[in-house]
Amino acid sequence: MVEQDYPLRDIVVLEVTQAVAGPMIGTLLGDLGANVIHIERPGIGDLARNWIPKRKDLSFYFAVSNRNKRSLTLNLSDPKGKEIFLDMSTKADVIVENFRPGVVKKWGIDYERVKALNPNIIYCHISGYGQDGPYRDRAAFDQVMQGEAGIISYTGTKDTPCKINVPVTDYVAALYGTYAVLVGLFHREKTGHGMEMDVSLFDSAVNIMLNLLNMVVVEGMEDSELRMGAKYFLATPYEPYLSGDNKYVNICVAMESHWKAFCEATGLQELISDPRFIKNEDRLKHRQELEKIIVEKLKEKSAKEWIEILNEAGVPCGAVNTIKDVLEHPQLKYRNTIQDIDYPGLGKIKLFNNPVKFSDFEIKLKRPPRLGEHTEEVLKEFGYRESEIKNLKERKII
Repeated sequence: MVEQDYPLRDIVVLEVTQAVAGPMIGTLLGDLGANVIHIERPGIGDLARNWIPKRKDLSFYFAVSNRNKRSLTLNLSDPKGKEIFLDMSTKADVIVENFRPGVVKKWGIDYERVKALNPNIIYCHISGYGQDGPYRDRAAFDQVMQGEAGIISYTGTKDTPCKINVPVTDYVAALYGTYAVLVGLFHREKTGHGMEMDVSLFDSAVNIMLNLLNMVVVEGMEDSELRMGAKYFLATPYEPYLSGDNKYVNICVAMESHWKAFCEATGLQELISDPRFIKNEDRLKHRQELEKIIVEKLKEKSAKEWIEILNEAGVPCGAVNTIKDVLEHPQLKYRNTIQDIDYPGLGKIKLFNNPVKFSDFEIKLKRPPRLGEHTEEVLKEFGYRESEIKNLKERKII
């Protein structure tokens, strides 16, 4: 694998971001070979650098969203820091920022200011609610977004709403943000000029509601009716069931052919012609009766045995793994989904690999940068002399 094979090899990204959603855009672009420069506050850094778990100077939370990039410390509140950023922006292709709307304008590094110097710039804003609207100025974290977008209201059980325990709105917005940047680069290739894009966690979160929204708007269901824990409101059997060794088998009967195969594989052939269970609509009406039958049947074998039997019969199913089980998963190891990477002073740390496999090049992981690790290196690349860099350090601008 040689460097020139990466599709974004010549693309320079200035990433004025922190936390998760913004940095993840830079990480995905860096995976594709872009020169991503993560700009952080001198002496403070990205706020995620202090999130647990932390060992020595490394926050493992920070590590997840900051592979394949370099760290430059720069005080953007200082006029000289602004001057340096604007100078760098003339040589950049992409800027990503995820501060509250109006912050980059206050710093004097907003799209209009940069565009005047570099009309080809691709400038991506990512924020909680977007750059306009009545909620634009509100602070936003994933927990807040899950609530505002309705995710908490339809997740959990009938009596207990709950959040999804991963920052799903951050990651979905990051994927839309990466998509937006790539569209911007493609648009520039065709038209010869850059563009600005506005990505919101709220919009992105609402977009993943899929059929849940239709079940409320079209079918008139209440959120509490959609909160079914591990059950599914559209189909049954479509949930985890406890097996004979006290482990769960996750069964997804999505089509009538699956239902017939499930009944035959489990020795419940009589249910195929039972009027209570013939079609999915019938099974939903008689969910509790069917569940009792299935629960008793699955006690006869271990989870591993049932998974083998059902997979052989073509019934979608699998284990309900613990996180430790996932780390030892044979598919994860085969696909190299998590890699061990050296980090100074800590030895091997685990990093997620990019989940996409490309035929023409292989993504190679680089560890997350230490705070300001590449400041001098980057500034020299942008034409700053050692004497200037020394002066900037003394003035605490970098």
